[in-house]
Formats: sequence, C-alpha cells, structure tokens
Amino acid sequence: MDTLSSFLPNFNWYSLLIIPGLLVGFTVHELGHSIAAYLLGDTSQVEKGNLTANPLKHMSWLGMILFVLFGIGWPKPLQFDPKHFKDRFLDTLLVSLAGATANFLTSAIVFLLSLVALAGLNLTGQIDGNQLTSIIFFSRSTDPAIFGAGSPWSNPLVWIIVITNRVWVANFVLAVVSLIPLPPFDGFTAILSFLGVIRQRRLESLIEDNPQPPVSPAEIIEPKPVPSKKATIAEIHFQKGVEYHQKKQYDDAIARYRLALQTDPSFGPAYVNLGLAHKAKGQIKEAIHALRGATQHASDAISQNQAWAELHNLNAIPDVPSVRASSISPDSSGTIPWTNTKPTPNWTALGVGLLLLVLMFSCPLIMLLFELATSAH
Repeated sequence: MDTLSSFLPNFNWYSLLIIPGLLVGFTVHELGHSIAAYLLGDTSQVEKGNLTANPLKHMSWLGMILFVLFGIGWPKPLQFDPKHFKDRFLDTLLVSLAGATANFLTSAIVFLLSLVALAGLNLTGQIDGNQLTSIIFFSRSTDPAIFGAGSPWSNPLVWIIVITNRVWVANFVLAVVSLIPLPPFDGFTAILSFLGVIRQRRLESLIEDNPQPPVSPAEIIEPKPVPSKKATIAEIHFQKGVEYHQKKQYDDAIARYRLALQTDPSFGPAYVNLGLAHKAKGQIKEAIHALRGATQHASDAISQNQAWAELHNLNAIPDVPSVRASSISPDSSGTIPWTNTKPTPNWTALGVGLLLLVLMFSCPLIMLLFELATSAH
C-alpha cells in the first residue's frame, strides 16, 4: 500500500466513489454532443449508436482511470462530420459546447438536490457543520473513517449522500476539463469554430458593403455540377429513379436504381427501391433478390432494416421480432418509393434509458428525504 501511495498521491479507496458520478457525467456529456449534432444535421450519430443512454458506449477507460487517480479525465471523444451542417462554423461551435453545457446543467441540478438532503441531515442532528462542509466540497484527502466508528458515516443515508454528491462533482470537473483550449479537448474546437464564425461574418459583411457590378445575362455561365464522389453520383441516379418511380415509370426507375448500384454497390436505398419497383411490376423473384441485396451489401443499417421489413411483408422470411410493422411501405403494391432514407433515433429507447439513469440516483435521494420527513415528525 505504501508503494502504491508513493505513485498515487492522496489516493485512497474512497476515491472509487466517484465512478457512479463519472458514468453519469460521461453519458450526459456525450449525449449533449450527439443530440446537438443530430439536430443540426449530422445523422451519422444514429448509425454510430451515439444516441443512447448506455454509459458503456460513452465512457473512456483511460479517462475514467485518470480521473479516479488524479481527478482529471474525459469521456470517449465524439466524431462528427461538419459537412452535414448548414452553418459549418456556428454549428460546430454549438456541438462542441453542448457536452460541457449538459454537464454544467446536470451538476447544478444534482448539487441543489444534495444541498436539500444535506440540510435535512444537519437539521436533524445526524451531521454537524464541519462534516457538512467535508461532504459538500469534494476533497481527495477526505477519508470517511476520520469521523470515527460511531460517526454519521455508519448511517447508510450518509453514504447515499456521499455517492450522489460525487455526481455533481464529476459533472462539474468533466465540463471544466472539456473546455481546456488545447487539442483534443472541446475548448480547442470551440475556439477554432468561433474564429471561423467571426471570419465568415466579416466576409459576408465585406460582400454586402462591396457588391459586385451587375452582370448581363449573356455573361452568366451556369456552373455544371461535377460529382467528385461515387456516393454523390449514386445519389443523383437514386433521386432520378425516385422521380420515375413516383410517376409509375418503373422500367426507367429500375434502370436508374441499377446505375446507382453500379456506381456504389453499397448504396442501400437503391436496393430497397429497386425491390419495390420490381414488386410494383409483379416481378416478385426480382424484388426479393434486390431486397436481399440490401440485407447483404447495404452500408447503412436503416436500409437493411427496411429491406428486412419488406421481405417479411412479401413472406420471403419468417416472422422476425426485430421487424416493426411501421417500417413496411404503406402501399403494399410497391408503387410508392421509399424516401425516408435518413436514420432516425429510437427516441423511446433513449427516453427509457435516461429515465432509468435518473431513477438510479434520484430514488436514494427520495428515500432519504422521506426518511428525514418521517423522523422530523
């Protein structure tokens, strides 16, 4: 133990009480980033599984260990794509600050709840003023054993307060650390984004103050779109196919969907609509073949799930519990193309997960307040 203490200053095993608070802090921090990124247009957060209340998805083992040992740590960094944002710099700034904002709000709420519970313990004489200060303000050198065997630490309600109190501490520290203006912390990204916003606004102001002279129609040259990525070309063919599909020109739609797949064999929506177009023509075998192609080759989970739902609707597969009836095209004939291709979060699962996370830490506090209320009478 002495050897361990020489490498880990002020470490005692009571430092492990911060771990529940870290799990909450990591989850809140990354959910703040993920929800902000999704609402601003980065739908890849859904496919990456970042919109979840599962703490294991957001925690960094290294960040947790360093936090327990030295009081400074971080969650798993969020990877997002700014090209999906409408205002690249401003939206990136908002996403980078969303994690710390969520931590600060959580810290403030839990801190106020802890103060109410601790005030109750103090009023009922279960802890004195000095002990109250030691519990409220996190100290790495504070050892519950210093209060003695007959101290309030023998009261399980005090332990509930101690563990819950670490929740606000963990959230507060995570928020502050994330705002450090150095890479790879959020503060560095926020500063770069803020400078980008200023530069963009100055450029827009300069253009408004110095408008270009009018150009005659003869001098206007319409720029031609030059797709630079195969995914972009596949998207163009897919959209044209959807237009033909809606006009019930199924042969032209099928040709366009096939061109999309030739350009990008992993373009899932083209497989699904190819199957629907064949289904509309009564070509069930071809429809099943196309839909199975989506389940095998589509790079996005939403197309795979849609293909499984359509296959189930065609009775091409047995009953699959994971297939939701709402995923099936409202028109069983296949004449309506599938256009809801953007992934959407499972808000129900996210809400249930967050509710369980809140109840995990609020129930002990509710029990404590109930105990204090009954003892007061």
